[in-house]
Amino acid sequence: MNGYYLHINTTTKMEQNTVEVTILKGTLQGLETQTVLNGVTMYSFKGVRYAAPATGTRRFSVAEEVEAWDGVYDATQHGSRCTQICVPSLSSIIGSDDCLFLNVYTPNLDDWASLPVMIWFHGGDFNFGSGNSDIYGPDYLVENDVVLVTVNYRLGPMGFLSTRDAAAPGNVGLKDQVAAMRWVQDNIAFFGGDPSLVTIFGNSAGAGAVQYHMISPLSRGLFSRAIAESGPILSTWAISYNSTAYSFALGKLLGIHTTDSTELVNGLLEVDSESIVATAIRLASDKDNMAGLNFIFRPTVEVDVGQDIFLPADPWVLLKNGQINDVPFMMGTNLNESITAVNDVSKAAFFNNNFDAFLPFDLNLTDSRTISDIVTKVKDFYFGGHGVTDDDSLSYIELRDDLDYTHGTEMSLRIMAYYMDSPIYRYLFAYDGGLGFFRKIFGISLTSGVSHADEVAYLFYQAAFGVTPAAGSTDEKMVYAMTRMWTDFAKYGDPTPELSTNVTTAWEDMTTKGNFLNIDSTSTMSSKVFNERVQFWVSIYKNILGDFACLFD
Repeated sequence: MNGYYLHINTTTKMEQNTVEVTILKGTLQGLETQTVLNGVTMYSFKGVRYAAPATGTRRFSVAEEVEAWDGVYDATQHGSRCTQICVPSLSSIIGSDDCLFLNVYTPNLDDWASLPVMIWFHGGDFNFGSGNSDIYGPDYLVENDVVLVTVNYRLGPMGFLSTRDAAAPGNVGLKDQVAAMRWVQDNIAFFGGDPSLVTIFGNSAGAGAVQYHMISPLSRGLFSRAIAESGPILSTWAISYNSTAYSFALGKLLGIHTTDSTELVNGLLEVDSESIVATAIRLASDKDNMAGLNFIFRPTVEVDVGQDIFLPADPWVLLKNGQINDVPFMMGTNLNESITAVNDVSKAAFFNNNFDAFLPFDLNLTDSRTISDIVTKVKDFYFGGHGVTDDDSLSYIELRDDLDYTHGTEMSLRIMAYYMDSPIYRYLFAYDGGLGFFRKIFGISLTSGVSHADEVAYLFYQAAFGVTPAAGSTDEKMVYAMTRMWTDFAKYGDPTPELSTNVTTAWEDMTTKGNFLNIDSTSTMSSKVFNERVQFWVSIYKNILGDFACLFD
C-alpha cells in the first residue's frame, strides 16, 4: 500500500468519495467514481501539474520541473487547456499558457498492482485540443485494468515556434510530452501503474507525436509500446520546413519588425498569447490549406545549439537510417478519413488552377516540367484527367486520404518493419457505427463512411455527447473489441494473445508483406491495404524511397 486513503466529501452539492495519494512532490486529492458501462470503481486525478507553468518568460522555453507543494492539491477538476483557437467555429481564443497538466485514471491505487500504463496524446493538428474527459473519457479503457494518463501540451506558436537557433530551437510542445512521460516514470507507481510497462498512443496529431517519439533520441527508454492512430509523420501536415520564415512573418504581423531571432522572441513575449494565436491563423494561405496546412506552426527539424534535441533530422532520414526506438508498434488508418473535407469540393475551380499545391512538400520539387508531369499523373489517377469536380467528392476524398494518411502510413511502416525486431500491427478501421463523432463536430452532410478519428469513440467515453452504446448492440461489441485489443497490446505487446467473444480474429504481425487487420463488425486479416493507390505514390516517391521502393513489390 502507498498510503492513500478515502473519505467522504460533504462540501459539494452531492455526496461523493474523495481519495488522497501522496506522490514525489506532494499530496493529491482526487475522486472515486464508477465507469459508465459496468460501474467499475475508478479513481481519477485531474489537472495534475507535470511541469512548472510555461508562463511569462517561459512561454517558448522547455518545460521546467514542477516544484513541491504544501497541503493537499485539488485534483478533482481539469486544469486549463493550452491556448488555442476554438474549433470548429474559429471564432474565439480559449485556454491559457498555464496548461501543463495531465489526468490520471486508475482502477487500483495499490502500489503493488503494477498495472500497464497508457499515455494518451490528443489530436488537433498540433494546434488545438486537450486531454480532458469531455472527449477522452477513461471509462472504457480503465475497465480493462490499465492506468490511463491523458496529457495537455503546448500547441500552435506556443508549442512550435522555431527560429532554428538558440532563441527558439523549436518543438517545445513535443518536449512537453517528454516531460509528461518522465513524470509518469517517477510517479505512476503511486497510482498502481508499472513504469516499465508504458504504452504511448494518440490520434491524428497525437499519432504523429507518437511516431515522432518512435524516432526521437529524447524519448528513448520512456515507453515500451506505441500506437499511432491516423497520423503518419511522412505527410506534409506533420512537419514544417519553413518554421523560421513563419516565425518572423508572425512577428511582422504583430508589429515586430526585426531580422534578429532574440529580438523576435523577446518581442513576442510582450504580446498576449491570445493575440499571437489569433494572428497565427492568418498565416495559412488557401494553397497551404490544399497541402493540409490549415495551421502553420508544427514540428520542425532542430539545429544543434546545445539544447536537448527532440528531432535531429528529417523523419525520412531517421527512418531510412533505422534510427528507430524498437518497441512493439501498432499503426493504422480509417476507411474514409477525409470525409470531413467533403465540402471542400466547392473550391474545385481554385484547386484545379493551383493543382500543384496538392503535391507534398517533402518531394522537394523545383523543376516546373517535373511538377507538371506529376500533376498530370495525379489528375489522371484520381480524376480521369479532368481534375477536381464538385460532383465527384469521393475521388477528392481518396486523394485527400492518400496525401494525408495512406502513403505516409504505408511508407513509414514498411521501412520500420525492415529494421525492427519488435512486431508491428497494422489496421484499417472500417466499422461505420453510431458513435463516431467527427461528423457531428464538423457538421458533415454525408451519412455514411468511417471518418478520421471515428475509432476514438470506441476507445473513450465521450461525455460531451453523453452517449454510450446500447446493451448488446454492435456498437457495444466494437467498444469491447477495440478496448480489449488496445489494452492487450499494452499488456503483452500483442493485441490478440487470445481470442474472446468480441475478439474473434488473430491479428498477425504486419512484416514486410503488408499484413493488416480490417476492423469491422466481422474483422479479417488481409494484406497490402489500398495497394493500387499505394503503388501510385511509391512511383512518385521512388527517388526518395531509393532501395526501399523494393519493399512494395
